[in-house]
Amino acid sequence: MIGSGIVGLINAIALTKRGLSVVCIDQPTEKQLSSYKVGESLLIFSNAFLRTLGDLDDRLNESFEKEGFWMVHGLEGRSSFDSSVSEWGFESHIPQSWIDKFHDPLFPRALFKDAQIVRPEVEAELRDRARRTPGLDLNERGLVRDVQLGEDGDDHLLHWSSRDKRESGEIAARWVVDCSGRNRLLARKFGHTLPLDDDFRTTAAWAQFSGCTSDLFDDRWNYTFPDGVVARRDHNTMHLWGDGYWIWLIRLAGDRISVGVTYHRGRPPEEGNAREVFWKVLRRYPLLDWLSEDNVLEFSAYRDVQHLTDTFVSPRRYAMVGDASSIIDAFYSQGISLSMTTSWHIANIAEQDVKQDRLDTDYIDHVNRAVTADWRIMRSMVKSKYSPAIADSRFFILDHMLDYMIFGATLLGRFRAVRWLLETDGGYSDRETQEQIRLRTNLTRRLYLSQSAPWHRVDPHRVAGIIEAWHRGLERRARWRLDNGVELPPTKAAMRAYSALPGLWKLPRVHRMEQADLSLAATKEPEFVAATGKEYRPPVMAVNGTILLTLTAVSTLWDMADTRVRKLRKGLRLRQRRRYATR
Repeated sequence: MIGSGIVGLINAIALTKRGLSVVCIDQPTEKQLSSYKVGESLLIFSNAFLRTLGDLDDRLNESFEKEGFWMVHGLEGRSSFDSSVSEWGFESHIPQSWIDKFHDPLFPRALFKDAQIVRPEVEAELRDRARRTPGLDLNERGLVRDVQLGEDGDDHLLHWSSRDKRESGEIAARWVVDCSGRNRLLARKFGHTLPLDDDFRTTAAWAQFSGCTSDLFDDRWNYTFPDGVVARRDHNTMHLWGDGYWIWLIRLAGDRISVGVTYHRGRPPEEGNAREVFWKVLRRYPLLDWLSEDNVLEFSAYRDVQHLTDTFVSPRRYAMVGDASSIIDAFYSQGISLSMTTSWHIANIAEQDVKQDRLDTDYIDHVNRAVTADWRIMRSMVKSKYSPAIADSRFFILDHMLDYMIFGATLLGRFRAVRWLLETDGGYSDRETQEQIRLRTNLTRRLYLSQSAPWHRVDPHRVAGIIEAWHRGLERRARWRLDNGVELPPTKAAMRAYSALPGLWKLPRVHRMEQADLSLAATKEPEFVAATGKEYRPPVMAVNGTILLTLTAVSTLWDMADTRVRKLRKGLRLRQRRRYATR
């Protein structure tokens, strides 16, 4: 194991729980150990794996509770979230009545209770746990400098040395997993970088601030649902979109907050270096005027954020995960989440090879295709939103709805993964029953964004291609509307776990609404849909992807038809004007 950040430690612990002997090699500096790294907001799979496999349930309960995610456009220069602002949000809090039905109280926390973590504190606890894990040797005396792959089934040879070069050594290993972060030791050495053949490049700058007390977030930060329930926007992971950039706001325990600005390098919102752009953009927002240099705990920046790899697991018995493989954007906090699922697949493959002397190349091929497709999907999600189309409120709603469809469809896989993790005491494969083996077999094919139901039988890259084209189509129509003076009112759509659909059928009437708000009042779900954590296919989770696909597709078809009609009308008016001009 190369690297001992959050991804490296989780991989090391996971492989040890599979009965493998693991050496994790790294020599982080004091600055690296204490650094506030990106990746504070947990989502989808990261929360589940950290609470169960990482045994961090208590630590995450002490972290800042994340109540959901919230997207905003149009807040520049405004001091409140008024009707001139478009919003898309999802509150993940679930009713106590749902929680009470689960047979294991940890199940709903692993499935739903996300958190916003202080990375150095969580990693310190995970590192201590790794030191105490039998079968795991945490070598903190050096860095891996080179890897020589074994031939004809022989072990690989890792060469390491300390930072001061006073210590060095060699380690033989059947498998090597690279979690070295942006050093990307194996991807660079073996030429796995996937070229980005367009002009979409991004820079990210971020800082952590102290003194972020609750009194800074007054009633202006409240959102009231149609049934009177009040949500606190600041208790969500906040995303503020502008033209060619977005800002994240992630509140942390101890009155701290993480704030980042990510922008398109080809269309920077301001002039200057990353730090200068960071402050100039923040000053556009009166609601954030309490952020200042005086309470900055740490500042960091990446000039070029994105990179992709074409391989995550090699039949030559090495793997790359986390930033050592691919990273696109902090949007949706998917880096750690996708890394956790990829790590779970790596553990399956390595365990089978070591224990049964069987290298499943079909599984390896499926992982590489599906995970590469997942990152293509993630890139398409963010690329379109950096365009001027973000100013079109219908695009803002429908493009986020398309993302929501992808993430929502993973709910069944997420449920099954949590069940497998809990029923194996956090990932001990030797404690599997036939039912857990059934769960694992299913997840080997479907625990991916690109292989969730109902598109799980479609080739992963075919799915990615459809999603990419879908985003491009939404963007193209939005830009036509903007270029041709079609003004749509700012629109809001907020959902809750117990009211999980937006009223997209209201979109044709937003011009006539006093407040263009697609949020719906909560409805009481029938008793039979409640989950206990013992099901293989909970009813709602089994059809969730199909429902979201249908709603998103119908809304998109209406967008296509409406824009087509507008184009025809505009064309007719132009022809009429030309006729009058020639008379």
